[in-house]
Amino acid sequence: MTGIVLIGGRSRRFGTDKVMARMGEKKLIERVTDIIAPLFSEIILIGHVREGLEGFHIVEDLTPGQGPMGGIRTALSVSKTPHCFVFAADMPNLSRAFIEYMISVADDHDAVVPIWSKGREPLHAVYHRRILPKIEELLGRRVFRIFDLLSAIDTLIVEEETIRRFTDPALTFANINTMEDLRKAT
Repeated sequence: MTGIVLIGGRSRRFGTDKVMARMGEKKLIERVTDIIAPLFSEIILIGHVREGLEGFHIVEDLTPGQGPMGGIRTALSVSKTPHCFVFAADMPNLSRAFIEYMISVADDHDAVVPIWSKGREPLHAVYHRRILPKIEELLGRRVFRIFDLLSAIDTLIVEEETIRRFTDPALTFANINTMEDLRKAT
């Protein structure tokens, strides 16, 4: 399984490139990659190359402007493994134990996605390469919602009760969208 971190967002609400923002001693992207590095033999960042990301394996979106679904398409297209675990770059409090659990239940499912009281988390999810034709079909029709994809494939939902055995979902799925979010998280 390949670890994928989507870094393509525009950071409009944040005001500057949040992937490069410092959270304590590290950049936000380093917080994410440091947590997942022991779990994957390869980590690929999907999005645009920019200064400060030297040393990371970055692949630019095959078709920019298609949002996270386009990033997942790119990930599945370039990965050498059948499964990709896709993370958002702005979730600095990932739980290694919960990620290991999700990997362990991926089996032959097309996707493994956690759900909790605040909703589904499609950017903390496992995707299998075989869904690539479905993604390409949806993108060809200009359908960019990942939830449209998830309803059309074999998706294993990881319920909140299971998530809580490993971590607090409010902490794990908290993302940094504004400077205030960054201040609260530090």
